[in-house]
Amino acid sequence: MDTSHLPIGKNIMHYRKKKGISLDELARRSGVSKSMLSQIEQEKTNPTVITVWKISRALDTTIEELVETGTDSPIEVLRRSEAPVFYSEDNSCEIYVNSPIHMMDNLELYTLVFKPHGALNSKPHYPKAEEFLTVISGHIQVTAGEFSATLNEGDTARYRADRDHSIVNLSETEATAYLVVIFP
Repeated sequence: MDTSHLPIGKNIMHYRKKKGISLDELARRSGVSKSMLSQIEQEKTNPTVITVWKISRALDTTIEELVETGTDSPIEVLRRSEAPVFYSEDNSCEIYVNSPIHMMDNLELYTLVFKPHGALNSKPHYPKAEEFLTVISGHIQVTAGEFSATLNEGDTARYRADRDHSIVNLSETEATAYLVVIFP
């Protein structure tokens, strides 16, 4: 996938230079290797959500600021080719960010593309956070805390996201889902 359109690397470099931090220092603060940081800044690789989170903490900024595209139009359009893309820790799930960055304190929208038997495991979000998952294609299992449900194409599940939760593709083929996260 061509990630040259994503602003993440440029934004990381901008904040790093603005704060007068070297790559070595950012690597030390974030726990992300200097070579990985260099590849991200040069937009030769697309970082995972965890990696962007580590970098944002080290730069004392937010993930939202690192993926901000800078558009300011009365009708916000995010083309699929321009959507920031992250990966689950094991790279078995692509996570396309569909929500406007400025709304991420209240609402997050994602398209999830799972490899066969791929999974997205999440730690608890803020108290009373909820997720709504609609299966576009495939056969998916959702687990939130001690509760699980199996979903087929067209099914939607609503569940508490303020506990450990996971989404797993039960299919032998790629599965796609649409995820809405609401923070009250």
